Amino acid sequence: MTALSTWLNSLHYGYIVGGIAVLMVGFYFLFNAIPRTKPVKAQLLCVVGMDLITLLFYILTFSLRVSKMAAQSGATPRTMPRLWAFLMVLASVGAYVAILKKDNRPDRGFDRWVFALMVGLGSIVSVLCFQWLGYYLSSAIFIVAVMIAMGEKNKLQLILTPVIWCVFTYFVFNKFLYITLPVGSLFKGMF
Repeated sequence: MTALSTWLNSLHYGYIVGGIAVLMVGFYFLFNAIPRTKPVKAQLLCVVGMDLITLLFYILTFSLRVSKMAAQSGATPRTMPRLWAFLMVLASVGAYVAILKKDNRPDRGFDRWVFALMVGLGSIVSVLCFQWLGYYLSSAIFIVAVMIAMGEKNKLQLILTPVIWCVFTYFVFNKFLYITLPVGSLFKGMF
């Protein structure tokens, strides 16, 4: 597994995104060929996309360095991403069951495809902006953009959700796991 994570680390983002895109196209044709999954293929593809990203992050945890002190304490840089991956698997199983229920509504028209594509592209842009804007600002902008695209109008929720997410990730990564998330080249002098 370490060789696979080392190889993934050496790849350019473009190859990884291209590989995920090829897999997603393959899953599209697979879901389209099965009568049970054909009417809900867009919903299934959203969950598969999240699972592929989760798998990528899980594999990359094998390349994270672990100090002896962190290993003895039980909380290493690998702990949080792996816990997140485990929770994503549980959420995915629930999502697959809910999507494949007989009473589930079929996919809507093309507008939902555009929305799913825009969220996927937005998440890629958000990750690519980490080096300039930093994790916190980039994630907050992405969360607000998705909330607005989903029709959220409550201004308090639009402010509190990204702020709470950023505070939560700060404490989990910086204070609990001692992992510094990227602050971005625009803010590097401040921190």
